[in-house]
Amino acid sequence: MAVYVPEGPATNLLHQQASPSSPEDMSDNSHAEAIKPQHKIDALAAMSDMANCNQLRTELASSICSEEDTTVETANAALVAIAGHDPAVLELWNLQTGAPMKQLHQPEGVKHGMCMAVQLFNQPARHTLYALVGYEDGEVAVWDVFQGNLLISKHLHDEPVMAVAIDATGEGGICAAADNKVHCFSLDLPAQQVTLKATLEVKQQGIADICIRQDQRLFATAGWDGKIRVFHYKKLKTLAVLQYHKKGLTALVLDSRAQRLVSASRDGNIALWSVFQSDSI
Repeated sequence: MAVYVPEGPATNLLHQQASPSSPEDMSDNSHAEAIKPQHKIDALAAMSDMANCNQLRTELASSICSEEDTTVETANAALVAIAGHDPAVLELWNLQTGAPMKQLHQPEGVKHGMCMAVQLFNQPARHTLYALVGYEDGEVAVWDVFQGNLLISKHLHDEPVMAVAIDATGEGGICAAADNKVHCFSLDLPAQQVTLKATLEVKQQGIADICIRQDQRLFATAGWDGKIRVFHYKKLKTLAVLQYHKKGLTALVLDSRAQRLVSASRDGNIALWSVFQSDSI
């Protein structure tokens, strides 16, 4: 995973106690530190016009492909996957050169609508890069990025897919949509199959983002209602509901090393949360 963050001092660092929605909703050891930046930076604006696909989640990754899978120029390149000028097309850009690398077009005659969410991932035993994509019509697909091949496509939602996430093994994942359903699935790339394992339902509709912790103990969802819901990844039970933001959430990141959860919201705030330690769940 390669992410470019402009250097500069953090500003307006406030220590805030998160307010639970109800006594049972939030763990006592959870709190937030809100950061309100002075400047808004859109690092991708110069690369592609995102006006037609504001909800797309961008994913950055360092490809680990061998020269057999792609060219020497693109092997080990830092990449970004975003919707193109045609939002039904997924574009891969080389962040080191700033140049477009590949376009992934939906098969002829297939109309899944806009690319709404994407995550780049690999599996340890397979030396290539894949893209998990959620589409406007509820379809979830897996692409071989460098070969440009559509490997798997399955209809999992009746509403636009807003968030997708793959775990560290590359063999399991989660997707969510504009509805209140969170689908957990297994991924078998050799057999080209996606198998739905379980469906969780939350109280309010709309999930903007999902993240799975590296140790595969936790995952969290970012709700349009401004609430973060934390779940046990294997037992699929709710561990906490965190509330600090005044408007809908837009992004989540779980940092396994720092045991922190970072959330961003339409209210203009970024919050840092302490979450369950690995040996406590």
